[in-house]
Amino acid sequence: MLRLVLSSVAMLSLAGCMQGAAPGADAPKSDGVARKLSKGVSPSEAAVALGPDAGFERNPANWDEACVSYNYGTTEAPKYVHAVFVNDALTRATDGHFEICSYSTST
Repeated sequence: MLRLVLSSVAMLSLAGCMQGAAPGADAPKSDGVARKLSKGVSPSEAAVALGPDAGFERNPANWDEACVSYNYGTTEAPKYVHAVFVNDALTRATDGHFEICSYSTST
């Protein structure tokens, strides 16, 4: 029984990796746009799925990590997908953000 509980907790923790908030972001209300991306895709593949990026920032504490923002909202009400890449492979993506991602506001 304990193994079942521990394995369930581990699976739920891993499932949350793609839904974790990007740097500097409050927990957004998901619109489902980030689901177009799969873990491990490259920035080029993400651009095919979501269009050109609207913002790019390297993590000053880890130069192998970058946060890329993709706009899917309107001009009047922009919304962004925040996609975090490590060594050019997607590690997590969230949507519903009202600003481009930035490491300068993260804690």
